[in-house]
Amino acid sequence: MPKKESFLKSILQYSVSTWANFFIGIVSVVLMTRLLSPDLYGLVAIFYSASSVALYALTLGLDGAYIRFYNEPPANDSKQQLLYKIITISVFVCIVTGTAVTILGGDLFSSLVFGIGGKILCGFFFVYVFCQILLRYLNISFRMSFRVWHYNLQNIMINCLSKLLVIIAAFFTDNFVYIAALLSIGLFTVLLLYLFLQRREFIPYNREGKFDRKLSFIGYHEYFRFALFSAPAYVVHYLNIYVNQQIILTMMSAYALGIFSSSGLFGSILVTIRGGFSIFWSAYVFQNYEDDQQRIGKMHDFVMIFAILAVSVVILLRDVIYLFIGQEYHESKIFFSLLLAMPVFSFVAVTTSQGIAISKKNHLDLFADVVSVVFNIIFCLLLIPAFELIGAALANAISAIALFLVSTYFGQKYYKTIFNLKKSIIGFSMLILILLVPSITVNMIYIVISILCINALSIALYRVELKYSLSLFSTKMKIIN
Repeated sequence: MPKKESFLKSILQYSVSTWANFFIGIVSVVLMTRLLSPDLYGLVAIFYSASSVALYALTLGLDGAYIRFYNEPPANDSKQQLLYKIITISVFVCIVTGTAVTILGGDLFSSLVFGIGGKILCGFFFVYVFCQILLRYLNISFRMSFRVWHYNLQNIMINCLSKLLVIIAAFFTDNFVYIAALLSIGLFTVLLLYLFLQRREFIPYNREGKFDRKLSFIGYHEYFRFALFSAPAYVVHYLNIYVNQQIILTMMSAYALGIFSSSGLFGSILVTIRGGFSIFWSAYVFQNYEDDQQRIGKMHDFVMIFAILAVSVVILLRDVIYLFIGQEYHESKIFFSLLLAMPVFSFVAVTTSQGIAISKKNHLDLFADVVSVVFNIIFCLLLIPAFELIGAALANAISAIALFLVSTYFGQKYYKTIFNLKKSIIGFSMLILILLVPSITVNMIYIVISILCINALSIALYRVELKYSLSLFSTKMKIIN
């Protein structure tokens, strides 16, 4: 575990893959929005989001429990035995489910999800999900053992390949089934590589170093309880993204979904910022929440002002970023900022909702995600007929706000990290105002003036945090020089 004084270094190390993936994402969007028509881009987007839902549905929460119990394996098992057992369960579940769905209802499944019937497409979809599941376990092993560079390299390789294969396929075909096939086969190749490289991590040697392949789950009651309670929360969280896209696909078209999804480039900037911090911070909080609450709490204000400044920069760079996006996709300018709500509030929630995991009350995560999905569905159905894609974006933003408020309420109830509630409410309100500005006016001059005024107030409110950050940065620079 990194020392407490190496916060910045640890966060930056864990951010390497997310920043690399961000730049890969920029390049892929530039190429995809020129090589793929919006309708094909929309199908690729829904393939990714549907696979995320399936991943967390089929892991049954075992991945989330693996993070929580990595340092405390149940039944006095070794870490290798723990990983061996959960991989075995997930392989069985995924193969049985994928085979049954493909053979018995592959045409129906593909038609409902993609609007294209075909058992072959369904089969490739489940191969892709199977690879994602096993690679997630292996990636968590790197992450929780603080093997930062292995973790980063694996993440970059997986993400780069998934984007690169779509781009390569786009040069030769506009058939979505062929693209799905290339994605699945490519990811399976990466899986084989890492199963070999990380074989020592799941070969079931016990604490005495003896080989023990018995699948005994005596003493795993708390692990499975944690997993099964957390599984729906993971599924519902990603279902929130998928539902938004599926409703657009159903009520409008794949073309509209492609335009909507292309604006995800802006959100990926904030996801990138959140990524490394979230990964490091959750691991740090789990190990230090008992004796370091003040330090953990102070991080919330730093994250809030950083989120305000970061989202402001993204919006101010709107026209510059849209130079990289194909002209067909520029319709999203009017609502792109609303789609930043989910990543930015998820980023802030990393510092406000940890109490749910600490108290092991995973059902509250589920409740928060269910509320978010319900809001998303209701407002999509209400707003899309009247406002089309702008309505879908508004529904997405309302859903993000609901998720943040509910998860923060319960997180603070069981582990307080907000020591100045009034300050946090003002910061939260400023974030909402910033996100709304580009949808209120398309005039860039008015947008710039509005955001600069809000930022001036934010800087005054968080002047202590900014002063400390600048002082720390100055000190680091002097050491480097």
